[in-house]
Amino acid sequence: MARTQFNVDQFKAEAVKPLYAVAGATEVAYEFARGYAAEAQKTASERFNDAHTAVSKIERDPKALQNQAVSLVNARVEELTKDAKEAQAHFEARIAELQKDAKDFPAKVQKQLEDAVKELADTYADLAARGEKFVAAIRKDGVKAVTAKPVKKAAKKAPAKKAAAKKAPAKKTTAKHAPAKKAAAKKSA
Repeated sequence: MARTQFNVDQFKAEAVKPLYAVAGATEVAYEFARGYAAEAQKTASERFNDAHTAVSKIERDPKALQNQAVSLVNARVEELTKDAKEAQAHFEARIAELQKDAKDFPAKVQKQLEDAVKELADTYADLAARGEKFVAAIRKDGVKAVTAKPVKKAAKKAPAKKAAAKKAPAKKTTAKHAPAKKAAAKKSA
């Protein structure tokens, strides 16, 4: 085996290098910390001076501060008062409008009711006249009056004519029941 020679001085120098590295890192950290502390102290001092200046201005002129606060409060109160008056005027106008509508409402309802009653009475009179003519025709001619009657066009009375037209084919197909109906019509008269 080959013998390795150790140099003790070289061994000591290599063994101490990590300690020197730690010491160097500590020195760098200390310098950064010292620089940061100095900068932080300078910033804190500036902020303190600014705050002290602001406080000293307030302490020196409390009357001005009071006057400013009073003027701001008065301006806000005036603004709120103006808004309240506008809201009240709007509300009163709406109430007046609703009262007017409420006064006019019975007349409107009465008019609509009268129109509806008039239309109903007219329709009833038309239907009564039509029914009277129809019954007279049946009494006179029997089933022939229903089947031979031409359909007249009327704008408002179309549903009633459709009902009469539907009845006509039913009576036409059942010839056996026609004389019985004629007799029943004579009995009721």
